[in-house]
Amino acid sequence: MLNNQSVQKIRGIWKTFDLALGIPEIDKQHLWLIAILVDLEEKLEGGNGAKLQESFSSALTKTLDYTLEHFALEEKLLESINFDKLGQHRLQHSRFIMALRRRARENVTEDFRQAGLDLLKNLKKWLFRHILGEDKAYAEAAKDMMSLETQEWMQNRLEHSPYRDEIEVLYSLVVHSEEQEISAEFKNVGEDNLKAISELWYRYRLRTGIAIVDMQHLWLLQLLVKTDKLYKQKLRQEINNNSLSRQLKNAITETIEYIREHFNTEEAIMHHFHFIGEKNHIKQHESFNMLINDLAERSEKEEMEAISLLLQDLKEWLISHIAIEDKKLFYFFRSRLGDVNDFVRQMNQEGKIHIWKDAVTIYKLLVDYEDISMNQHPRPHSHSHGTGVR
Repeated sequence: MLNNQSVQKIRGIWKTFDLALGIPEIDKQHLWLIAILVDLEEKLEGGNGAKLQESFSSALTKTLDYTLEHFALEEKLLESINFDKLGQHRLQHSRFIMALRRRARENVTEDFRQAGLDLLKNLKKWLFRHILGEDKAYAEAAKDMMSLETQEWMQNRLEHSPYRDEIEVLYSLVVHSEEQEISAEFKNVGEDNLKAISELWYRYRLRTGIAIVDMQHLWLLQLLVKTDKLYKQKLRQEINNNSLSRQLKNAITETIEYIREHFNTEEAIMHHFHFIGEKNHIKQHESFNMLINDLAERSEKEEMEAISLLLQDLKEWLISHIAIEDKKLFYFFRSRLGDVNDFVRQMNQEGKIHIWKDAVTIYKLLVDYEDISMNQHPRPHSHSHGTGVR
């Protein structure tokens, strides 16, 4: 099922987002879900016609098998330790199974690619919200309180899985192998950066549902995470002082430039489609420009304390603005998302916006597989590359 490249991607997801609970029986099944996800994603990239139908059907069957096996095992574990949120956990499991069964009953006659993308989206949402959130909540208690009898029961359950051999091989390759190489996308963005971005993204529920807006928001988070890291290194004087000052200034400048490009992208979309809240939204952008202008000035003067406060204000403003104001865009555009994507493609072709390859990578890893662009540019190495919208 999985080639070396697939294993490297699975390992990258596993390590980057710190998905291990430290309970081998549970970890093995979580890894298997990631394998289903990665396998489906790769087949959607190159498949067509009957192959897409086969890939979708296989992934859906494996996911249903996974949920029935895994949820029974996990709920037995939680019962054995008298987990106080078992009822809530079980309800989430039931809803996920019902959603999968509903999908299995749907009459997918033509667009198996879209059906596969929808399944992929649901699997990613489950992976990052449920496993990283809900499952992490019980991990320590389970490790401390799990009885030998429960552990043996779980091991026996796994022994009888129809996918046992594949699961064991995958677990060995990802967790115990001396070869711990991860795929390139994790190296390009940085494992620590991706983890920090995902924590902000899912903690504050920042997804708007508009592909270009979400992609740019994720890239802004990446820039903020990178800038914050450089600022902390500057304080600790971990790198040559002059070099780090230059890096920090460049990172701040790049962040400011991209914020302006993002605002211009949003405003172009709002204007083109006659968004009813356009004027108020633009006013908020204008007020925020005062903050980033102040940040640029403080950066030039290397006023570190002021920079720290402004970076925090920047992050808080963006998160609150995305979580509240930008989600209004989705409710207005939700019946016209295809038209919005077409408009974005046109802007990209005309050079009015840039869609960086690493931004697409983050988007595909964390959110969706939808490809909205025809031209993807390499990530700029410094602010000197500029941006396309002014």
